[in-house]
Amino acid sequence: MASSSPSSSFSLVITLLLVPFLFSSIAFSYSFKDIQSWCNQTPYPQPCEFYLTNHAFNKPIKSKSDFLKVSLQLALDRAERGQLNTHSIGPKCRNTREKSAWTDCIELYTYTIQRLNKTLDSYTKCTQTDTQTWVSTALTNLETCIAGFYELGVSDYILPLMSNNVTKLLSNALSLNKDSNHQMETPSSQEGFPTWVKPGDRKLLQSSSAASKANVVVAKDGSGKYTTVKAAVDAAPKSSSGRYVIYVKSGVYNEQVEVKSSNIMLVGDGIGKTIITGSKSVGGGSTTFNSATVGKHLSNFNFISYITKSMMVY
Repeated sequence: MASSSPSSSFSLVITLLLVPFLFSSIAFSYSFKDIQSWCNQTPYPQPCEFYLTNHAFNKPIKSKSDFLKVSLQLALDRAERGQLNTHSIGPKCRNTREKSAWTDCIELYTYTIQRLNKTLDSYTKCTQTDTQTWVSTALTNLETCIAGFYELGVSDYILPLMSNNVTKLLSNALSLNKDSNHQMETPSSQEGFPTWVKPGDRKLLQSSSAASKANVVVAKDGSGKYTTVKAAVDAAPKSSSGRYVIYVKSGVYNEQVEVKSSNIMLVGDGIGKTIITGSKSVGGGSTTFNSATVGKHLSNFNFISYITKSMMVY
């Protein structure tokens, strides 16, 4: 019996290795008729049809729930591509206003991708309400990115280079999630606070002596550990199992504060006594997103920061 040549044996091995992958890649291919049928249920069927036709997802679509997952994955894929494109056009910014709006967009794309990854994470117990909240946040982030260019009057050059259909794909996902067969949960409250606010936090917020439980004190006259709110916030631990309370004594603090740590609580001496005020504005070349007097950047929705009613922020 003649033995097979090495080349034919090699070809056979390659074929055997490739066959499973070939079958797996076409197992969940979608016909154009099916794509049209599903996409026509969304507010923006054209980008839905285009991207589903040109992208292979190894996920079957047998129900609206399946279609929602595929739509979310599609939005995530396009958002990641949008972020890469936005990064690449940074050197093309012609002035500080374009650069300011562009910088916001880089940050906002990061938050959008984080929210979508969280929604699609199989280990996350994501309810329909969670999905609606997180995808709405993702959409708002990108709308805020776009708004920044218009606010600063520089929408003619960089913004068109960033054009994509991510916001439409996110709108499609929101529509599919809202129209699912499950009833949206009604937010509940306890003692005047949402139920997700822990009992210890409720007591702290209701306490008339929250300042006495402060971790650090801010005072303009030097009687505290810090003289500025920004210094106290910047020195706070990045994460804490309990609430980290910063007591801000009476005075006018003219500064911009960006809270990047989690579980921060700011407490003052009362409205009209403790005042934090900033000077950033659209007129001064900052976008609305980047001009908040006290801004909180969240990388995880399980973390909360509080500014109590005992101070004024404007």
